[in-house]
Amino acid sequence: MKKLVSFIGTNRYIILLVILGIVTHIEWFNPFSILNHSDWSYWPLAATKQLLFSYGTWVNFFGFGGINIQLPFNFFTTIWSVFCNINLSYDIATKVTFLIPIAIFGFVSPYILFKKLTRNELVAFVMALFYGSTTHFLIRQTAHMPIAFVYALAPLIIYFFIRAIEVNKLANWLIFVFLYWAVVCYEIRIAFILTFIIIFYFIFFHIKDVKKYWKNISLCILCLLGLNLFWLLPILFGGVSDSISTVANRGIFGSGLFDLKNALNLSESSWTGGVPDEQFIKQVVLWYFWFIPVITFTAFLFKNKKYKKEIIFFGILSLLGIFLTKQSDMPVPGAYLWLYTHFPGFNLFREASKFYLITAIGYSGLIAYGLLSLIGNKNKIFNKYIFYSFGVIIIVISLFNLKPLITGEIRTMFVSRHIPSDYVVFENFILKQPEYFRTYWTPGYSRWSIYTNTKPEVSNIDIIQSDWLSFSDYGKVDLNLSTSQQITDIYNKHYSNQLFDVSSIKYVMVPIQDKSNDDDFFAFYGGLTDPNIRQKYINELDNVSWLKKINIGTKDLVVYENENYRDHLYLTSEPESIYKNVVAKNVTYKLINPTEYRISLKNIKTDTYLNFSEKYDQNWGVHIGSFNWLKVLIDKNYLLDNKYHFKNDAGLNSFLIDPDYIKDNFDKSDYKQNPDGSIDVELTLYFKPQSYFYLGLLVSGTTLLACLSYLGYDFVKRQKGKGNGKTKKAPPPPNP
Repeated sequence: MKKLVSFIGTNRYIILLVILGIVTHIEWFNPFSILNHSDWSYWPLAATKQLLFSYGTWVNFFGFGGINIQLPFNFFTTIWSVFCNINLSYDIATKVTFLIPIAIFGFVSPYILFKKLTRNELVAFVMALFYGSTTHFLIRQTAHMPIAFVYALAPLIIYFFIRAIEVNKLANWLIFVFLYWAVVCYEIRIAFILTFIIIFYFIFFHIKDVKKYWKNISLCILCLLGLNLFWLLPILFGGVSDSISTVANRGIFGSGLFDLKNALNLSESSWTGGVPDEQFIKQVVLWYFWFIPVITFTAFLFKNKKYKKEIIFFGILSLLGIFLTKQSDMPVPGAYLWLYTHFPGFNLFREASKFYLITAIGYSGLIAYGLLSLIGNKNKIFNKYIFYSFGVIIIVISLFNLKPLITGEIRTMFVSRHIPSDYVVFENFILKQPEYFRTYWTPGYSRWSIYTNTKPEVSNIDIIQSDWLSFSDYGKVDLNLSTSQQITDIYNKHYSNQLFDVSSIKYVMVPIQDKSNDDDFFAFYGGLTDPNIRQKYINELDNVSWLKKINIGTKDLVVYENENYRDHLYLTSEPESIYKNVVAKNVTYKLINPTEYRISLKNIKTDTYLNFSEKYDQNWGVHIGSFNWLKVLIDKNYLLDNKYHFKNDAGLNSFLIDPDYIKDNFDKSDYKQNPDGSIDVELTLYFKPQSYFYLGLLVSGTTLLACLSYLGYDFVKRQKGKGNGKTKKAPPPPNP
């Protein structure tokens, strides 16, 4: 009992912060709750189970597939898949890997850092409340979990970096490396910001001692490089960087949502004190937020030479964060655009909200050392009262911010959802069908819609503004058409039936107007002015002659069937076209993973076209005969020349298979010649960047094993040292 009392007394603030994290995020700790909102999607169990082998360089769950520009995230999709393959739910997997760590470390992480920096538990507790309740952090928790996770963990990363500098042992540096690597895998953009803070800290406080650290820092950089090669190699050498550049260079967004006032008050533009605004309307800054910058910058008024350097450091961070998060507001309104255009890596930040992390770290440091200066100055008695006044104000503002999480007023990710029964019926109906096909949702898919590697889903509104923009008039809005007519116009072209056929679309759905789950997206596509908008979409589809409405047992979900859809892979004797009906022939194939298909062709006598209903990408290639992924990197002629690969009328992949070319250029062991002169041949359809992924995975795995082995060795060595009484006491940590 005494030990328990002692433990509670020693860790009372951490215990309070953990309790606060649980109380404010109670549904995140409920193993039976279903949580999703906005950008934080719900993944069906069937799809999550497949993530173990399918989330490589090409992702085919959505639309017509595409290059995976979030390769570092493979680390977590693999963990999710392991959870689901041992019969745990996707929600439990995400709670363990995202939600619960955010809820706990959002408060505990800043406490650990500022307890170390200030050596004052009360100051650290106040900073933990402040940092864990900023409106930016709370808004990120409503939809952007990777960003929220890195925000929550950032102070802990800084703590372990400072600890590594103090001890300067390889084991401590490796612990920092592992945590930093996790941050990179979660959200590389925020890791970019955190990297700047860490480098600036080192330069500001320790640049004179760089010779003492260079060896361990160099080893850490090599370890980091090795751990990240599984995604760096495909980006650097596999062509993935082009897709990232396309996304990164979309242009600056939301300048009207950021200004100096919001930046000074660390106030997210969508914060309402309840349900966040999702219409991109900047909200009024609450009056009591003005106490935050006032308290923060009073740190410069308290003359305390002991903390002068620390105050300058955190002051610079604060000013930089404010300057960036005002985005295009005065002063220097063109600075953000210049950085976006010219500074390496800055084009990852098309809007400024991510830089609130810099301000939050800066403000926390200034407030902490300001409070410390107050209680450290014994010459002025009233300083104690200012200290408690500032502390109480910060705590009260923090609790006001946390109130909507406790009451559930914020909704979003803080209330449990339920899956409508119609989607359960539809999922069972889809999954019992073994063949490959796509589902097409008008105007867009629901968060509860089913998808897998062999049953991808397509959003009507997304596809007509991207891959099908050239087939749709949606990009050239006809003011005489209603919103529903503009979106469904793609069904009314003279080539529409053939376009849907070659795109492997079997079913077309109009989803439920699910208001109870905040899944009423019809509001964005005509519903704000027309309460009957969903019925209008149904009426449009009822008039499409080549679609047949079917009854699968759903009450509200409307389902249509396109009976003449084509398989994922099929043959034609002439180039595929959406402008005429080309006769198709089935082909035998096996899906290894979304980047690799094994295909068996029989009795090929004349030129034949192999059609593949994934979005055209020049990195798709065909190999004749037995296949080895490593040879793709070694032999530039391992895959058929790109002149045999072209984009068809639907924007998908077609390959010319010329039997005479095969007989003239390949060994007879690579194919079988039949008595009639035709050939049987085994092909592999392969996405080339995947080989760089595999190679990087081998290096990253080896690096991980080596680092863990060293840490294990170091741990055993230290334990033996303790047993022999040879362990030296660590010196007390110096001030930063």
